[in-house]
Amino acid sequence: MHLDETRNGILKCLENKGSSAPMKVLHGYSKLIHQVAHREFSEVMEGLVNDKLVTFNDDTFMLTEEGLKLAKSL
Repeated sequence: MHLDETRNGILKCLENKGSSAPMKVLHGYSKLIHQVAHREFSEVMEGLVNDKLVTFNDDTFMLTEEGLKLAKSL
């Protein structure tokens, strides 16, 4: 399991989806592409929120300005 790859992949996925996506979409992406289960997905997303790279509201994750800058650099 490569949580750094999953983290970067989720940032790129959000960038590709116009900077926001529902949790269901990102969970499916991380499970299918990165084989990351529920607990690890939660850890990755909590880390992204804590690092202020994404926000979470109404079941949707959105890139912050800093998160978008990072996503574009990946």
